[in-house]
Amino acid sequence: MKRYGKGGLFLFVLMILLVGSGSVSAGIANTKHNFSASGTGAIKATSEQEICVFCHFPHNANPAEPLWNHSLSGETYTPYSSTTLFAAAPGQPSGRSKLCLSCHDGTIAVGSVRHMPRGGGGGTIAGLENPLTGQFVLGTDLSDDHPVSVTYDTGNSELVPVATLEVNGIKLDENGQIQCGSCHDPHSDVYPKFLRKPFSEGGEGAVLCRTCHDKQYWSTVANLPHRDSLNQWNGSGNNPWHVPGHDLANDPASTPKANSCENCHRPHSGSNTRLVKDFGEGYGVSQICLACHNLNVASKKDIAASLNKIYAHPVLDTASGGLHSPERMGDGKVREQPAHLGANRHAQCVDCHNPHAVSAGVSPDIDDAGGTNNLASNVLKGVWGVEPVWPGNWGQVISFTEVDDIQYQYQLCLKCHSYYAFGTNPPLDPWGQMRGDGRLTDQAIEFNPNNESYHPVVAPGKNDFIMTTINGVLDYSGSLVGNLTPGSTMTCADCHSDDAYTGIVGSSVPKGPHGSDEWPVLSAPWGSNTGSPNTSDHLCFKCHDDTTYGAGSQSTGQSGFSENGTYNLHFVHGGVFNRPCMQCHSAVPHGWKRRALLVFGRTFNPDPAPYNNNGPNDGLDSRIDIGGPEKSGNWKCCNCHYYVPGGWGNCTSTED
Repeated sequence: MKRYGKGGLFLFVLMILLVGSGSVSAGIANTKHNFSASGTGAIKATSEQEICVFCHFPHNANPAEPLWNHSLSGETYTPYSSTTLFAAAPGQPSGRSKLCLSCHDGTIAVGSVRHMPRGGGGGTIAGLENPLTGQFVLGTDLSDDHPVSVTYDTGNSELVPVATLEVNGIKLDENGQIQCGSCHDPHSDVYPKFLRKPFSEGGEGAVLCRTCHDKQYWSTVANLPHRDSLNQWNGSGNNPWHVPGHDLANDPASTPKANSCENCHRPHSGSNTRLVKDFGEGYGVSQICLACHNLNVASKKDIAASLNKIYAHPVLDTASGGLHSPERMGDGKVREQPAHLGANRHAQCVDCHNPHAVSAGVSPDIDDAGGTNNLASNVLKGVWGVEPVWPGNWGQVISFTEVDDIQYQYQLCLKCHSYYAFGTNPPLDPWGQMRGDGRLTDQAIEFNPNNESYHPVVAPGKNDFIMTTINGVLDYSGSLVGNLTPGSTMTCADCHSDDAYTGIVGSSVPKGPHGSDEWPVLSAPWGSNTGSPNTSDHLCFKCHDDTTYGAGSQSTGQSGFSENGTYNLHFVHGGVFNRPCMQCHSAVPHGWKRRALLVFGRTFNPDPAPYNNNGPNDGLDSRIDIGGPEKSGNWKCCNCHYYVPGGWGNCTSTED
């Protein structure tokens, strides 16, 4: 029987391995994992010609499979963690991931082996005395890397069934865990970075990512700009898709469709926030959104400019940048719970927009066909919100139903601007302009459709714009602007939006409450002078005709506040005495416990701020509650004014 020395035996076994593995070594020979002197990469041995020995040895190898020869690291790693991870949080790397890390954590020399080639003990192969450096090194902090040594949890509805993985070329280990080798084939670089799948979209890992991840909406919603857009960087400023040290092309030809998943995510060295790319601005996950949503990308809205206005949602507030912490609930859905608000109150782009579902299209404007409505628009697709359980008139809303995919825009806004988020302790107005105790109001109370009056955000308003008086029936619905009707509904964004928004197609100014130079994030001015002269461009008159309700009104204008239907009393107050809207109507015009948003302010039972503006002439001074069934065309002066002998109009007695 022929005998072999240790070196000969190694070569013999190696030949068997080569034949049995489909010429694995031949495949490795042309990759960067060929560390032998014949290797084509920059990292290679001085003279050693063996290829497999840097990782494998046929006898007395490390017990770790498969016949492992490279020295293993003794480092303790910081594993990936996330509040939205459905599976149990990963611990220390195990299995074959630990083998990969014996080089890729950057702590051990590339040539450090358990057995030197052709026999002998451990040592370091000449030319490879240094550890890996640069972009090849993951380090010992794996919190910004895709989790490994973690069970592929089929209970997560956003992962494909495990049975389809093997068919599609993805390998789980014998324990059903994801390891480095699930995505990378260390013996083949047919696809760059030794990936097991191509990336035909252009972004590395795009096809690979979607082999496991079936994100809700991503494959089912048509015309997703984050998936399909061909918008390009215009060459100004920084390329939104390029990160220094990463290898996506730093050129204008890069598009969202080309980069796919890697528009936003980086499986290695991204960030510890759901592997979102880290651009280092410090204001949280929104930094990845604003890398694109500015004028450096053709045909995009300049949302960054809106967020830099005087009054804005605090997306750019670095103090709250790390506060966004959604959780994956037991039903598999991802939500940010009220417990994360209070001291952790914040606003990030993903609180209002689902990046895997959002598509172009905002809520209609008043001049659009059909006027406005209160439906959630395409840009809000797939975001969660709350539906209140409505009590009676002006009641505290304490019960809410969580809605996974909002139908109405108010369901989104109320998850932050109501009892659901802050209980009975609303936060302070961040700009310090709210009257009274300076706190924001509970908008679920205000928009309750059981209130006596409200703007039609939740339901059509109670005012039918029809008045029956002693002089006949008055239809004053013509006092509504554009295509609005008494049955119209509206969204919060019809009032709260960038003050430069025009609705003109192609404009870079976005609709929505990102930011405005008008307090509080309003699309037009609203204040204690609105309704007096030279305020026709103020907020109220975007919907209510100024020539009927404002200082420019006429005595014959058809108004809901009329004397026997023939004399416009708005003309008297606004056109003659130059009184502003909030002298009589709530200074927070969302909704109110009294009809027509009317507030009491003087003499008897004054209403509190901020609803009563609390100026010397603000609020009605009547003793009569104007919540009765009669229309204002049949009111007497005493419905609004306290009796003063010889005083106003027909208020000649103390009748109440």
